Amino acid sequence: MLRQRLITAIILAPTLTFVIYAGGWWYGALVLALLSIGTWEFVRLAHGSGVLPARWLMLPAVWALACGVLWQSGYWLGPAIAGLLVAATAWHAWQYEHGAADPLQSWAVTIAAPLYLGVLGGYLLALRALPDGLWWTLTILPAVWCADGGAYMVGRLAGKHKLSVRLSPNKTWEGLVGGLVLGPLFGALLAAMWEFKVAAGSLLTWQHALQVSFLVALVSPVGDLGISMLKRQALVKDTGSLFLGHGGVLDRIDSWLVAGVVGYLYITFIGG
Repeated sequence: MLRQRLITAIILAPTLTFVIYAGGWWYGALVLALLSIGTWEFVRLAHGSGVLPARWLMLPAVWALACGVLWQSGYWLGPAIAGLLVAATAWHAWQYEHGAADPLQSWAVTIAAPLYLGVLGGYLLALRALPDGLWWTLTILPAVWCADGGAYMVGRLAGKHKLSVRLSPNKTWEGLVGGLVLGPLFGALLAAMWEFKVAAGSLLTWQHALQVSFLVALVSPVGDLGISMLKRQALVKDTGSLFLGHGGVLDRIDSWLVAGVVGYLYITFIGG
């Protein structure tokens, strides 16, 4: 298993770096593709729990919401949310009228999944679109990955106190602390390298990178634990099998979805 994980990571790391560096349609297409696959994985988890959301509605809703966040447009985001609510309500009311059971859960998933993936995923797009967004993205996302890896290694070596017995019994408080140390240090190191590539006066400094990397390392486990909750209810180990040794798309981007929001808000806050 470890060998498979290493091979997959060796392939994914340079590929993702290239796409992030290329930006534009390359990056946008990758993020939307991951969100699309993640949507179908979400549907699979729902089916495993006996819930039948409106698949036909969820994918276009995810795209519309992600683009609304990217463009920061109330003229787009507001109607997208309203359209999702109205369409989901109409569909599940019709389904219930024709014999479907438990419409409340199906209706809730039809709305919650696009909001979760579309809105949070939209911030991954918005992060890259910021001034110096290339270098911020190449700082924050690797820092999250390093924090995850650090938490895993420290947890394996020194973990004694369970972080969450029901959701993820292998996670420990010691591992969390390890991630909170290694993730920010790696983020600061990357930013120190990128500082030579940005203009004078840029917000991207190793001090800011240290702060934002600590924040994302602290908050991003919420995404991991949230997806673990859904997998527990659906009685599956992974959300999918796209990445050999790493599971599905949601297994890989769960922390990034939260990190994108935290990173974007931090950068816009310090930028005034």
